[in-house]
Amino acid sequence: MKKIHILIFLQLIVMASSCQIGKKQTYEKKPMPDWVTTKPQNTMYYIGVSSAPKKGFLPADYMANAQQKALGDLSSSISVKIESTSVLSIIESNYNINENFTSEITASTNQQLEGYELVDTWEDDNYYWVYYKLSKSRYQIQKDEKKQQIILDAKNKYYQATELMGRQLHYNAFQFYVEALTSLKPYLGESTVTDIDGEEKDLGNVVFAAVADFVNELEIVFSYKDTSVKKGVDVNPDVFSFKIVDKNGAPVSSIPVKISFTGSGLIRNSEVSSNDGKIFCAIKKIKSAPNAETLSVSIDMTSFSRAAKDPMIRSLIKSIPATETKVRINVEKPFLLVNSEEKTFGEPREDSRLKSTFEGLMSSEFIVNSKQEPDFILNITSNTIKNGEYYGESQATINYTIDLSDCKGNVIYRKTSSGDYTGSDFKAADNKAYVEVSKSIERTIVREIISAVNK
Repeated sequence: MKKIHILIFLQLIVMASSCQIGKKQTYEKKPMPDWVTTKPQNTMYYIGVSSAPKKGFLPADYMANAQQKALGDLSSSISVKIESTSVLSIIESNYNINENFTSEITASTNQQLEGYELVDTWEDDNYYWVYYKLSKSRYQIQKDEKKQQIILDAKNKYYQATELMGRQLHYNAFQFYVEALTSLKPYLGESTVTDIDGEEKDLGNVVFAAVADFVNELEIVFSYKDTSVKKGVDVNPDVFSFKIVDKNGAPVSSIPVKISFTGSGLIRNSEVSSNDGKIFCAIKKIKSAPNAETLSVSIDMTSFSRAAKDPMIRSLIKSIPATETKVRINVEKPFLLVNSEEKTFGEPREDSRLKSTFEGLMSSEFIVNSKQEPDFILNITSNTIKNGEYYGESQATINYTIDLSDCKGNVIYRKTSSGDYTGSDFKAADNKAYVEVSKSIERTIVREIISAVNK
């Protein structure tokens, strides 16, 4: 009985403690201040007020959310006006950029906010509120000081870029131009006038012009504007090579390009210039039908823009018109020499049936048996042998080999086969054998040869 009383007593203590905990407030309740319902206005300060829900969040999280939103509200009251002489204004008019970068500039400016003061906080059961203010005069002084420091830093990078350009280290110079432009990002909507080589110039415009000129002055130089190649024949790599050079004809390395070809045979559609500015198109052979095709090469501005880590600066770089060059490629039929040694029971045939079949079928893809040096040689050997007579019919077996080699003697296609055929006599059996092999040539072998040439 005594144990039961003790248990009841302990339960009462737990219940009483629970009730006290439930009544205990985690914050001091205060009357709602006026600034929660009506945002204060002050000509001397920028004001930021905002709140964050408490439910489902830890105190540290909802406090941080409210603080971040209040600072965002404060910064939104700092107007950003795009000046007519600024980089953004000139870019939007000259390059027809439809993107509105004002929000990007605002966000960049907000990241540099400092000197703001926490005026007050307030909370109820559901929300946590924060009130910040920032002295307008103090903000302007800090902004001007920081702006001058950033302009000085960007100017040094610009000077480094021009020095590297003078040493023909083009891509290194481009990277410094991009770094200078990135440094100036918070002020690309404003005037950034400073002394440059003894003259008062807007640094943002000077740097962006240097970036644009760098791209626009790149040239894509082919040895020939028009060139002819043969379908299916390995192409000399120099035929589809070109150089990236600057306005003075000096080679430029590390330049990414996009390559497109209206025909078939292009293995890769992007390349980068080597130390001597040279690029080889990845085309081993043309697989298109004989025709006039176009090879197009342009500076890959998407890849180029990756020199910038900032998304906005990347967008600006991508907006610069890319240099492009096109060359005409005349795809011609290759020369094919057909040799044939066809026999009937060990003796040369009066007609070369298999050779004639190939000559007729191959003329759409090749210039056959021309006096020109052949690009491919087709050798045909065949022979029939008597295989006995059965039930009044004669049987013959045909053995044949078809080889296709390129001009270097490399065998690129070979077919060796045999077949048994019957006729009223051995001559009829021989004739049937050659007719059936001719049908095989027409149905499958010609397609296999063409496919082997285009591999």
